Amino acid sequence: MSTGSLQIKSTFKYKNRVPGLSTRKSQLPEENRYSAPALEKGLDVLELLSAQPHGLGLQDIARRLDRSPNELFRMLDVMVRRGYIARQPDSSYVLTLRLFELAHLHPPVDRLLDCAMPYMQELARGTGHSNHLCVHHDARLVVLARAESPEPMSYSVRQGSHFAFHDDRVSARVITAFQDGARHEQFFRELLGTRHPAQSRVLELGRRLEEIRRRGYDEGPSDTIKGVSDICFPVFDHFGVVASLNVVYLQHRDVRVSIPAAREQLRKAALAISRSLGWLGAKHPDQPAEKKRRETREKRKEG
Repeated sequence: MSTGSLQIKSTFKYKNRVPGLSTRKSQLPEENRYSAPALEKGLDVLELLSAQPHGLGLQDIARRLDRSPNELFRMLDVMVRRGYIARQPDSSYVLTLRLFELAHLHPPVDRLLDCAMPYMQELARGTGHSNHLCVHHDARLVVLARAESPEPMSYSVRQGSHFAFHDDRVSARVITAFQDGARHEQFFRELLGTRHPAQSRVLELGRRLEEIRRRGYDEGPSDTIKGVSDICFPVFDHFGVVASLNVVYLQHRDVRVSIPAAREQLRKAALAISRSLGWLGAKHPDQPAEKKRRETREKRKEG
């Protein structure tokens, strides 16, 4: 927590890596995996250093990765020469901004951020509350960007944080509610978080997602933080929903706008971002998609 600002922290621990974001937690079936020990060793080093604010020496890296210093020394030297890590005067190794630079060369992400950030910053100024942009990635919910409130006190979610893509997350519900076909079914299973959910839970979640889709957004008390309300709208491009935009509405004495007013500003911001990304809007329901969703609901009821 920093002065005048309350923040939700998500600390990445190497020994408890998140499934889907680790080189050792591949989503591929065993028969489809290929072995590349040297590459995995290098990725292990990068993941370890990403969680260290002050860097680590060779001996510490070797100990934490259960490797010998000799097998890591040449690899560290190559990564220093390639600019992925840097060697400090005290001989410790730290991560550089090289990975950050590469990530921002990815056109879809770069375009999404370019379109979204001006509207997100305007939204933060207009509502007095922070907001953030979330995307689905490998069964995780990733905070791609955030805009801080100008007010002295607010809640915000750290950029780069990632969470399980489960139904207790408003962004996960909204992103799933506006998917169609096989992608909707995939995300729906991820929301449930288990292979054998109770039928009552399946039906309840299905009804909740239908309601979100019908009204165009989701809103309610935070499932994780008391005193906070989550308001969330989908963001579309030409192909469909690509992200969710959330306002983290903190209830406090000096709040400047009401929840309905914040919701309306959020709606306009999400619409403006979507149009900037090439979304033209749907004047009429997509009949084939609606038919498919009805069939899916019937199957769940029979399930």
